[in-house]
Amino acid sequence: MIEFLYQALAKIGYTHPIHPPVTHATVGMVIGAFVFGITAWKLRHQGLSQAAHYCIILALIALFPTVLSGFMDWQHYYAGAWLFPIKMKLPLAGLLLILLVFALSVGSRATTISKQALIIYALCLLNVTALGYFGGELVYGGRASGKLSDTNTLTTDANIQAGATLYNQTCSACHPNGGNTIKANLPLRSAPQLSDFNSFLTYIRSPKARDGSQTIMPSFPAEKLSDNKAREIYKYVTQVLSEH
Repeated sequence: MIEFLYQALAKIGYTHPIHPPVTHATVGMVIGAFVFGITAWKLRHQGLSQAAHYCIILALIALFPTVLSGFMDWQHYYAGAWLFPIKMKLPLAGLLLILLVFALSVGSRATTISKQALIIYALCLLNVTALGYFGGELVYGGRASGKLSDTNTLTTDANIQAGATLYNQTCSACHPNGGNTIKANLPLRSAPQLSDFNSFLTYIRSPKARDGSQTIMPSFPAEKLSDNKAREIYKYVTQVLSEH
């Protein structure tokens, strides 16, 4: 079902993650609640206090599609891999839910803003800031400033360009610029599985360690990554990333 949605979006030209734009609703409402709240407390303005309360309601409503879209992106782009930013974002999202419910409860009982409500609004703001930080780490963390994945400057080869795009979408979170964010001493660009395409394909279909045990790397079955797309990624990695 998730893959069908992304395929449908790709057919109409949308190939980006869904989660980032959806987060704006929750983040914006949390910021609004804090700004309205602190202004209402300073001016003793009941209307602004109510505006802050309504922002919390909207933030709570928007949180559910935000979390859902984040889960879908995690499964689609990272194959459910337990990366460090993911491990941080999940409990932070749960904490934000608790804070918003608490803020909603406090705001519904008060006719004017209270210091308790302001503290909760501030904690919500800190929470979404942390969520944004780890989201940025997930997408951009560890990428070198040289932008080796910039297809406009690398080559005019269409297959290489396609491979670079697929690599950015599928592999770059764990292997920015051919490296390895989980095990830095085992960079992708020098992996023995790159010796030939069949070895590469066999490995990504069912990643196994040398002793035959399952690795932390998620598998990429054919329905998720076709042989042709895998070949484009392989060509990009071996002809571009392995040279740096």
